[in-house]
Amino acid sequence: MRIALIGYGKMGHEIEAAALEQGETIAKTFDIGNPVDAASLADVDICIEFSTPQTVLQNIRVAIEARTDIVVGTTGWYEQLPEIRTAVTESGLLYSPNFSIGVNIVFRLAKAAAELMNKAPQYDPYIHEVHHRQKVDSPSGTALKLGEILLSGIDRKKRMETHSLNRRIDPEELHVSSTRAGTFAGTHTVGFESDADLIEITHTAKSRRGFALGAVRAAQWLKGKKGVYTMDDVEL
Repeated sequence: MRIALIGYGKMGHEIEAAALEQGETIAKTFDIGNPVDAASLADVDICIEFSTPQTVLQNIRVAIEARTDIVVGTTGWYEQLPEIRTAVTESGLLYSPNFSIGVNIVFRLAKAAAELMNKAPQYDPYIHEVHHRQKVDSPSGTALKLGEILLSGIDRKKRMETHSLNRRIDPEELHVSSTRAGTFAGTHTVGFESDADLIEITHTAKSRRGFALGAVRAAQWLKGKKGVYTMDDVEL
């Protein structure tokens, strides 16, 4: 594939290395000083987008205009998903808050765990995530997706609470908490606590490499497809 990288920071460089290892071609790179436009994508098979919440929507619209497939790793735009879904007719778009193969396995484990815990009211679920001090969003998009998975599977939990609590938590709330420090690549824990024991599912990223490998895998899977997809659709 001839890949265009939209966003050429640390993550962009990791994706470049992963793609080259697998025999793909990085045809073009774009960043804040060199924004993408439709004409520049004429000889590109697919875009992989890891930019900023401020620029992601424009980048997606450019890819749609160019009828070029795009894999989107930037979060913060999902409220506009209905509009984008309607516009994607002649190309493919695949988005995810986290492209790590391991994290996407954890998503599937969390779904199965939620179905089991729905029948075990003695367990109280929670989510905690840790990231490096430079991460701008809190909680992470991955933690929010894990929260959505638990809410969809556990009837007694009705809503997420993502702020610090200076009160008792409501039994219907699912607490999603965050820590920012150091250089953590990302740790996400889904826990289920009871009077008798504690069950935890934890994923700890060792580097950005896992995210890069997953993004390249998503691009390989998406090539030639039309419509909107997520990593749930990709064979891991």
